[in-house]
Amino acid sequence: MMNTNTKLPTKKLYLILLSCALIIFISSLETMIKVKDTMLFNDWVESNQLIGDNTLLLNDYISINLSIFFSKIIIPVIFAIYTYYAYIKIRINQLYVFIWTVLNIGGLAYTVVELRLDSIFYYFNILGYVIMLLTLLSLIDVIRENKSK
Repeated sequence: MMNTNTKLPTKKLYLILLSCALIIFISSLETMIKVKDTMLFNDWVESNQLIGDNTLLLNDYISINLSIFFSKIIIPVIFAIYTYYAYIKIRINQLYVFIWTVLNIGGLAYTVVELRLDSIFYYFNILGYVIMLLTLLSLIDVIRENKSK
């Protein structure tokens, strides 16, 4: 019986892992800056017209930012781990490309919808997703080439 799964090329693995690392690093840096900057916290309090104990508001602000951070990085983290495991053990196929393309398009859409056009982090996150998606889509040719052998 012939195996229909294809070995993930090392160059593609590195591109995927680097793009995931870029997204995770940029999101981490952005969140760190947000939660450590008191001016951003004060702007958040004023823009939401919040009244109360600053300590409780700060805890809420940090919790909200960390929740957003987690929702931003969950797809790249799981994708990087799964891709590494696929490279080592299980190989890839068209289902792998399809599922991860859909999930990463969702992650890209989540990033684009924020419309933070004044933030450099916004553009780097989009760049990371574009690199990741182009690399994923290029795997279709690798899989087709392997099937024709």
